[in-house]
Amino acid sequence: MRKTLLLGLAMGLFLSVNAVNVPKKVAYVTNSYNKEKEPVKVMHATATTIDNDPIIQVLKADANLSVTVKVITTATEVITDLADYDVIVVQEAIGGGASILMPTGSLALKTIPKPFIYNKNYALQKGRAIPSTSTNTGAGKEATATANTAGTLYITVETGATTNDLFKACTFENSNQIKLFEALTTDAGELGAATSIKAINYCSGIPTPGTLLAQPAVLQASTTSNVCINDVSANSSVDTETLMSRGIFLGMNFGAICANAGKNITDNGLTIWRNAVYILAGLPVPSTKATLPSSAVKPIDATATVKSVEYFTVNGLQVKTPSNGVYVKRTTFENGAVKLDKMVLAEPMMK
Repeated sequence: MRKTLLLGLAMGLFLSVNAVNVPKKVAYVTNSYNKEKEPVKVMHATATTIDNDPIIQVLKADANLSVTVKVITTATEVITDLADYDVIVVQEAIGGGASILMPTGSLALKTIPKPFIYNKNYALQKGRAIPSTSTNTGAGKEATATANTAGTLYITVETGATTNDLFKACTFENSNQIKLFEALTTDAGELGAATSIKAINYCSGIPTPGTLLAQPAVLQASTTSNVCINDVSANSSVDTETLMSRGIFLGMNFGAICANAGKNITDNGLTIWRNAVYILAGLPVPSTKATLPSSAVKPIDATATVKSVEYFTVNGLQVKTPSNGVYVKRTTFENGAVKLDKMVLAEPMMK
């Protein structure tokens, strides 16, 4: 009886502690069509694929996260299991006017049930994610300027926000600027074309939601944005829509993210994405940069060879030989896959 009680208490402790090695569930929603009027999204031959973009690769390579990629195929698709996840990602590949983003869609701002990243500033206008009854004139825009091309690749972090965890481990230039991309691209991730003008986008014309943390550097001397990189708390408003959950809004073009086999987005850009997920998941933000894995993360299969086995306490401390208590067993395979298992031990493990 006593042993059963102790095991029950240990299990309760395991579930209550925010252990670094217990993965948080991330729903990553992207799409396979280009905007709402084109049936198929065709990326440039030199870009990554939609379902394996560099953000997906970085998040999947992180042992603290369990990522499910949801590739929608129609603008009216309904996703019913979002409440099962800890963090939800709404990727820029989804068309700004897609029904799924509208106030009655399953990715409507006011009904997203868990903390989320919203990388779709083009949807923040009336008749799209904002009801047509809004009196504001918000519209998404590309940060472009013929006289300052370099400025379209950087963000300017707002005064007082340089120490925000969202930018932790990023490299600052000129005290408050961060480079997100190497070059401008098309929506399909093509470099060097006459239409390669995209990297960072923003929205103006609506009341600023939450805290504006950063905006395109090119706007510094001309105009200001209401939304580029914003942190909006639950129960706050985005125009007429009141959020159910906390949202971090980003403004990164999907083609620019995928260009050059995923190498067009800088480590700074990847780090901001990683940090955003960690913040929303309630995990401590790492002090090191996120980097693109050398290859896509492969799933575990019957032929995968075990590379190493490690054990951790619920506080994240590695132990050589677990004894009584609750542990996380991390198995790393030769193909890059990582498996996490929960263990409750009443007796020491045999060496």
